[in-house]
Amino acid sequence: MSDKINVSDQMGSQKMKPLALVSLAVLLIGMFILPQYLKNAQLIMMSRIFLLAVYGMSYDILRGYTGFINLGQAIFFGSGVYMGVIFLNIQNDLTYFVIAILAVSALSVIGGYIMSKIVLKTGGVVAAAMITLALGEIVRSIAERWRFVTGGQDGLPMRASRVALDPLFETRVGAYYFALVFLIVMTLVLRQFVLSPTGRVLLSIRENEQRSRFLGFDTNKYKTIAIIVSALASGWTGVFFAVIARFANTDYLSIQYTLNALLITLVGGTGTLYGAIIGSAFVTWINNFLLTVANSYPGATILRFPMLFIGSVYILLVIFMPYGIMGAFYRLQAKLKLGKVK
Repeated sequence: MSDKINVSDQMGSQKMKPLALVSLAVLLIGMFILPQYLKNAQLIMMSRIFLLAVYGMSYDILRGYTGFINLGQAIFFGSGVYMGVIFLNIQNDLTYFVIAILAVSALSVIGGYIMSKIVLKTGGVVAAAMITLALGEIVRSIAERWRFVTGGQDGLPMRASRVALDPLFETRVGAYYFALVFLIVMTLVLRQFVLSPTGRVLLSIRENEQRSRFLGFDTNKYKTIAIIVSALASGWTGVFFAVIARFANTDYLSIQYTLNALLITLVGGTGTLYGAIIGSAFVTWINNFLLTVANSYPGATILRFPMLFIGSVYILLVIFMPYGIMGAFYRLQAKLKLGKVK
């Protein structure tokens, strides 16, 4: 059996089994009931998990379905966060929220197209990763110096009188449901994308780009589509995240947030899409846990730098669990179907 996971076969049957449908329905009902038993801090954490799951899925479109490593993914996510804060500070209503979505959509399409034109000329995965890393740092540096718009390193808070999209966000429960619905909608949209003919071509490119070219596919065109779709999903997530965080700064444009997306996909399973939900829960929990411990023990200043631990987890995952949690599940499922597990 190939080491690659054919995710389109694993997740792509148009009809779900009755047991899977019932399990999914119970899970969704549970998620809608859950806020009644959570405190505000827990509601915020769950909302972050939902949104970062979509961010992880957007990265998985590139890493998992084309084999492309983008170390500048935070450009689009951070831009979305800034757009959300800036426009909601102008007017706190749904109209300006939609305007922020439209603005980041235009920025993501243009930025994704420009990025694709730059990196796809290099022809190498490593070179493309280094170029996107450089692009990300350039954008972050510009944002830090553009203080009258971005607030620089101090950041840009959402004004106290505009911390909620009344009446959607009068409470943290409203934000929780908004984030949950966004996760459900984006999961369905991105699932449809990866199961579409375009998604199957992207899988073909990941498996063997040269063969895809021989079959007549313009691989650069399909990679450009993947970059733009990924950028759009990241940008939209950023706008929603702004409502939860109520603050924007240049950290959201940094390599740390790109590596968060990479780790989310690795933990959940690269090329599995759904694995990003598991990965997001893990990354969010470990960040919160480290900060809680650091606050409880003032001497443990090293815990205030979660990237040290995230980097260690990244290395361990590559060595011991290269397919992630969902990837391991799909591989076990495939072996069971083939009768290779006694």
